[in-house]
Amino acid sequence: MTDASTESLALAAEFPAADRDQWRVLVEKALKGVPYEKALVTELAEGIRTEPIYTRDDALPPPAAARQAGRAAAAAERVALGWDVRTLHTHPDPEAANAAILADLAAGATSVSLRFDAAGRLGHTARTDAAQAGAGGVMIDGIDALDRALAGVYLDAATVALEPGAAFLPAAAMMTGLWERRGISGDAARGHLGADPLGALAALGTAGEPVDAALARMAGIAASLHDRFPNATAVSVDTAAYHAAGADEALDLGYALATGVAYLRAMEAAGLAPEDAARQIVMALPVGVDVFLGIAKLRAARALWARVLEACGVEADKRGLTLHVTTAERAWAGRDAWVNMLRATVATFAAAVGGADSLTVLPYTHALGLPDGFARRIARNTQLVLKEESHLARVVDPAGGSWYVEMLTDRLAERAWGHFQAVEAEGGMAAALQGGSVARACAEAWSARERRIARRREELTGVNAFPKVDEAPVDVVAVDLRALVDAARERLGDGAEPLPEAASVEDRARAAEAGVDLTALMPAGPAVPEAAPLPSHRLGEAFEELRDACDGAKKRPRALLIGIGGAAAYTVRATFARNHLGAGGIEAVDAELDDPAGAAEALKDTGADLVVLCSSDSIYADKAAVLATALKAAGAPRVWLAGRPGEREAEWKAAGIDGYVFAGDDTLATLRGLLSDLGVWSPSGSPIVGGA
Repeated sequence: MTDASTESLALAAEFPAADRDQWRVLVEKALKGVPYEKALVTELAEGIRTEPIYTRDDALPPPAAARQAGRAAAAAERVALGWDVRTLHTHPDPEAANAAILADLAAGATSVSLRFDAAGRLGHTARTDAAQAGAGGVMIDGIDALDRALAGVYLDAATVALEPGAAFLPAAAMMTGLWERRGISGDAARGHLGADPLGALAALGTAGEPVDAALARMAGIAASLHDRFPNATAVSVDTAAYHAAGADEALDLGYALATGVAYLRAMEAAGLAPEDAARQIVMALPVGVDVFLGIAKLRAARALWARVLEACGVEADKRGLTLHVTTAERAWAGRDAWVNMLRATVATFAAAVGGADSLTVLPYTHALGLPDGFARRIARNTQLVLKEESHLARVVDPAGGSWYVEMLTDRLAERAWGHFQAVEAEGGMAAALQGGSVARACAEAWSARERRIARRREELTGVNAFPKVDEAPVDVVAVDLRALVDAARERLGDGAEPLPEAASVEDRARAAEAGVDLTALMPAGPAVPEAAPLPSHRLGEAFEELRDACDGAKKRPRALLIGIGGAAAYTVRATFARNHLGAGGIEAVDAELDDPAGAAEALKDTGADLVVLCSSDSIYADKAAVLATALKAAGAPRVWLAGRPGEREAEWKAAGIDGYVFAGDDTLATLRGLLSDLGVWSPSGSPIVGGA
């Protein structure tokens, strides 16, 4: 990879020059009639076509000024210091969360994220919402709980980033109050308050108060922070809710831009200049396991944001973007969780090469429960090895000059800009969320991805590809949540009256110091839902549901794979059938059968709910019908065949073959139908407890 200005090396000077046309001729010959477009051209979910090879002829023109600014801004600092290794903490007990935080910081993490529990993100506590207290985050119900969670953390050295959902106003009051409690003032304070009203609206259905008021509230917090704590930041543009709902990477970037622009407008209305408003924003983007797409996404984000700031009149050297990256929650599997370590490594590489300023790697058990010390250590060390030993942060824009990555960045930015313009034409991000267009676009994107996963065109190792039916459970931390909630309710008592709606952040910080809890620090009045919360998906959820149903059955469904004609003939299809059925939690046992007279013996003591014939097409032509008839006569409840029926479907159906498994089928629908027939899984999607 090089650019047009680099002198070519004459490494192959003695060989005849080759061109793309000659290469294409050789490729067509090797494909033996398979269309080039079908075999080697890939269309991504974002609608971008990718070729198998790129050359100098595909090089883009020199980057525009906006792209250059986005690439260069703060790049020297990233190279000198590397990215910020940030760990996420969600243990509901503040003291337990504190122990994990201190362990992470002592072992190489440089900052932490604190996610409020489900009740807290809605502005409630255990006193007002015991059902959601402690779910999915830390029970930060007041400044004392925040102080306990951060005991021993030097708040003037390590950045603490809050994820408060709709409770960003109480979070700002508690965090600024804690800085003051500890004597940290002015430019000494380090932290991020995480105010993201539109992100809260997307994820929770409410921003804590009417959206316009919430935007003004966020802007007021940013203006106050700019004046009082200039090295802290107030505002998040977090696209996790859209990504989890199914948004592709271009759609995700478009929503990030639209949200960022809405926040710039609100902060400008509050008196902040565009340059100062932009510095308050941290854009938080998820990155999945497609390395090149992840790199291109982050590079495109910087270029697009620089373009926005250029339109706002910000000088070229001040158009940088603070970019926090998380490994995408939807990519983490709840089955064969060890594979999540590989997913973490791939996503970390993409984030580092793409230019993340800070990065959170989810523990490999994240989809299953609270991580133990080992899971947190692996997540932390994944970053440290790639940062400190592989030195991935030591090059400015290491993907720059790759013809493929440059093309992908450009196309992704183009499509994201189109989505951004569509949202703006609708009236902005708040209007798009409230009007339902965001939910519809995410649902459409998820439906398309779900179809690819169902047909295993998008493979998830350990889930719909190479499943391990007898996998052992991984360790997660058990919590007595009821005891924690009861203790919190007793401590909080009846609570205090809500503060006046016009009370400032400073007033609320003083009230927090006086013991007012999170609920009373919220804006006056109950939070009214203004939109339906976006659903949250994981890529493997549909197959994992079937696996859960089989795990809970009285007897795990079993398939007998009948190999016909010797190992050379049946091994490939038997292996395929084992993986196909295993993706739904069905275990497989093997047998060989060539003589119909041995059918009863082959079935004996297997307890098979299904028999699958496995061999080559030529052997099927001779033996499939007669063996299927014999197996049915011997008591096989269901007989399937590994392969496509083709013109023999009617003949084989008459002989007793009930179904087929083959490459390219709707694997999910096939497994659902089979498990429904077995009484293990219901068509409504709920496992039948104790079925089969």
